[in-house]
Amino acid sequence: MKSSTISSNHTLFSPSSLTWQLTSFDELSGYQVYHIIQAREQVFVKDQNCVYIDADGLDIDAMHLSAYQDSNENQSTNPQLVAYCRILKSATEPRYPIIGRVLVLEDYRDHGLARKLMIRAIDYCHTYFSNQPIHLSAQTYLIEFYQSLGFVCEGAAYDAEGIEHIHMVLTA
Repeated sequence: MKSSTISSNHTLFSPSSLTWQLTSFDELSGYQVYHIIQAREQVFVKDQNCVYIDADGLDIDAMHLSAYQDSNENQSTNPQLVAYCRILKSATEPRYPIIGRVLVLEDYRDHGLARKLMIRAIDYCHTYFSNQPIHLSAQTYLIEFYQSLGFVCEGAAYDAEGIEHIHMVLTA
């Protein structure tokens, strides 16, 4: 059974009704943190049958980019999270951005949201990490999608929690 926060009516969704939010962890409300975790579990644990520890300690220092469906569209008092990613700083110098936990909830796919999400994440990275390459760890079935945004593969594919990934970089 799907969570009550995930829309089951595709026809109510309009990409133009989205509100985008870029926040630090401290700026997120309890409601927002809960729904981010819920979305990540839905997509990465349940949908992809991947058992891993999501609470990796990195969210606290990350920026969180979220897309919400306006509440008047989903007839709820709280906006519905529909797409999300987090942006980390590398642990080593020079500090470069790492985009991760990229997701679009199933009922909101096929509207170009992943591309819109990534373009916003890339724009943020270019603004706040000037002249630094942007890194991500892509599931290999998404290589062409990330290449269409300018990312290139680096190294060989590897297993991450039972799913094949590859390191990708977008040069500055």
